[in-house]
Amino acid sequence: MKSILLALHLVFVGLWLGCVLTEALFERALLGQGRTQELLLSNLHKRVDLFIEIPAFMLVLITGGMLWHQAQPGMLLHIKVGFGLLAILANAYCVHLVFKRHRLAVNGLWSAFEKTDHLQHKIGAVVLIAMLMALSIGLYLL
Repeated sequence: MKSILLALHLVFVGLWLGCVLTEALFERALLGQGRTQELLLSNLHKRVDLFIEIPAFMLVLITGGMLWHQAQPGMLLHIKVGFGLLAILANAYCVHLVFKRHRLAVNGLWSAFEKTDHLQHKIGAVVLIAMLMALSIGLYLL
């Protein structure tokens, strides 16, 4: 059972990581290309968050919690879990910012859009770094 759960956990981590990297690519491609493109970007990012990213990181949280109960306790495991939880919490806040940025774009509040966008990218960097740290430690512990 543990090996199936671990495989599922890694699949969901891969889906989540792939989603974050894909979003970074379309952010880079569309941001700063004009208001029409930024409105398209905000809508696209919101949809990806809603249908892919949120389910992916929630499934990572669920499977990670189930694995936690079967794991050998240790300092590295606690650090890994800490980075994983940081990534999930930061991503949840990032989702909030993505939805806020979309509302601002729809309403044409571009100055507020730019401020929210800047914060979203800073928090997104925290998500990515924390994810990579948790994944690296997790792979080391295998």
